[in-house]
Amino acid sequence: MTTATSATLHTHLAQFPDVLEQLTAAHEAAWVTVDPHILELCRLRVASMLGAQAEMAIDTPQAALTADKRSALSQWPLSPLFTEAEKACLAFTEEFVIDVASLQEITAVRVGELLGQQELADFVSALLVVEQRIRISLAWQTLFGEDK
Repeated sequence: MTTATSATLHTHLAQFPDVLEQLTAAHEAAWVTVDPHILELCRLRVASMLGAQAEMAIDTPQAALTADKRSALSQWPLSPLFTEAEKACLAFTEEFVIDVASLQEITAVRVGELLGQQELADFVSALLVVEQRIRISLAWQTLFGEDK
């Protein structure tokens, strides 16, 4: 999957190919381990929450998000377009991004109930990879004055 974040990582880690290779492998694993539709919703929510405009402009074809669902993302708690599993993952994502240490047990339990316990573990790992890539990209944009 190519994103604005991927381009930034490749630019800044070109001189560290081993690090770039490991980060790329983790990212690719995230997208094959977790339902790409759910992960894309969460990636877009993370990007929105963090103000990563370039990341929000990217569309992930394998996620198969409709334009309606994409535009309703900011209204996900009330929108009938989102399944209970998607809503649970988006609630988890918001708590995770705001303050992972304050993530409520009930939020994680709900994701586990809807996806399964192994899928919850996989989701948390994938979300961490996606969120950290976006945060790294934003930090580099700030430090090196790149366009957002």
